[in-house]
Amino acid sequence: MAPSIFKRYKLHFTRPLPGLRPGRPERDAMVERVRRLASENGMAGDLHTIAPNAGFGILEIRCTERLARRLSDLSEIETVQEA
Repeated sequence: MAPSIFKRYKLHFTRPLPGLRPGRPERDAMVERVRRLASENGMAGDLHTIAPNAGFGILEIRCTERLARRLSDLSEIETVQEA
């Protein structure tokens, strides 16, 4: 079986995101920001899944290495760690 091109990553966002309360509104804004970046850069196919973590400010995603490198350029993201 061939290895999957999608790998698990954890995205740690800066806290707090300006203008948002912690919790669901903040999480939804983080998810939307990741989706928008992938879409605007023609990498929508590089993003497989997004799953919010129990910890605020953390998203777990499955994506390609190329998108993970691109996400690390966002000012809202502190770190991108392979899970």
